[in-house]
Amino acid sequence: MPPSSVRILILAGVVSPIVSWGLSVVVIARWPSYDPVAQSISLLANAPLGWLQTLAFALTGALGVAWALGLSAVLGVTALARGSVRWLLVFQALLGFGFALLPTDPDGIPVSTIGALHLIDFYLYALMMPLTLVALGLVMRRDPRWRGAVRPTLVAATTVVVSSALVPATVDGILTPWLGLLERLLERLYVAIPSVWQVGAALVALRLARELEPS
Repeated sequence: MPPSSVRILILAGVVSPIVSWGLSVVVIARWPSYDPVAQSISLLANAPLGWLQTLAFALTGALGVAWALGLSAVLGVTALARGSVRWLLVFQALLGFGFALLPTDPDGIPVSTIGALHLIDFYLYALMMPLTLVALGLVMRRDPRWRGAVRPTLVAATTVVVSSALVPATVDGILTPWLGLLERLLERLYVAIPSVWQVGAALVALRLARELEPS
C-alpha cells in the first residue's frame, strides 16, 4: 500500500473521535431535557437531532475500518500480528456501526427486539474494547517502533477493566446511591478512553508512515 494511502487511512483514526464527539455535543446542546447522568449516550439517537447521533455512530464505524487498515500497515513485525491488529479493530468498528443500525429504545417503553439487539451490541463492544487494547499492547511490545506506546495502551485497558469492577458495588453495596452516575460514567469511559488512546496512537502511526516514504 502506498505510504500516502496509509497516511490517509491513519488520519481517519484522528478524525473519527473528534467528529463523533463533536456531533454528540451538538445533539446534546439542542436537547435541553437530556440528563447526562440519568440517560445514556445511545438515547441521543432519540433526540430532536437524533439523526446526527446516528450519523456519528455510522461515521465511527466507517472511519474505524479505515483506521484499522492504516494502523495495521505500521504496527506489527509479522503478517500474523498485522492481521490481528487489522481484524480486531475492524470488528470493533463494526460493533460501533451497529449502534447506528440498532438504535436503543426511548425511555419509558418496553424493550423491543431492536433495543435488545442494541444492548447485546453494547455488551460485545464493552467486552471487546479492553481485550483489543490488551492485544494491541502485546503486539506493540514485540514491535521496537512502538515500545513507547505499550504502557499507555495497557493503562487504558486497565482503566476500563477497573471501572467495570465498580458495577457490582452499585448493585447491592456502598456505591448503590451512585448507581446512575457510575453507570453513565462507565459508559462514557468506554467511549472516551479508546477515543483518547486512538488519537495518540494515530499520531505515532503518522510519524511511522512518513518513514515509509522513499528518501
